[in-house]
Amino acid sequence: MPIGTSGESSESQMEPVVVTELTREFIDLESRNREAYLARDVEGLSRLWSEDLVVNSPINRVHHRRQVLDLLEAGVIAHSSYEVDIEVVERLGELVVIMGAERVVNAPGTPLIHRRFTNVWRQEAGQWRMFLRHANVTTP
Repeated sequence: MPIGTSGESSESQMEPVVVTELTREFIDLESRNREAYLARDVEGLSRLWSEDLVVNSPINRVHHRRQVLDLLEAGVIAHSSYEVDIEVVERLGELVVIMGAERVVNAPGTPLIHRRFTNVWRQEAGQWRMFLRHANVTTP
């Protein structure tokens, strides 16, 4: 079973993520990212995201960091629920790739949306920052 960002196991057909110091660090970063995103905490996200962040969003648009932050500030992007299951944490040279599944609810009472995601992190000035993200809507 994959590891949720809460650190607890969740249901899936994937093999378990092997928990190492690297996976613990990135489960923590992904959890902080999810919590800041859910709270629309632009300042917190600004610390976690690279200035070069590019997002291939689940609405089939490509956005840069400033666009995503502006949409969050304006309330255009707003989730009432956001759960993540991390299935892969893999270091590839200077990059760390995180893959898994997410479930979001936009406004209370709206349908649950299932998505697959890939987040890519790199070190910038001694800190890991997300600089690429892809998410697409899937069927449950």
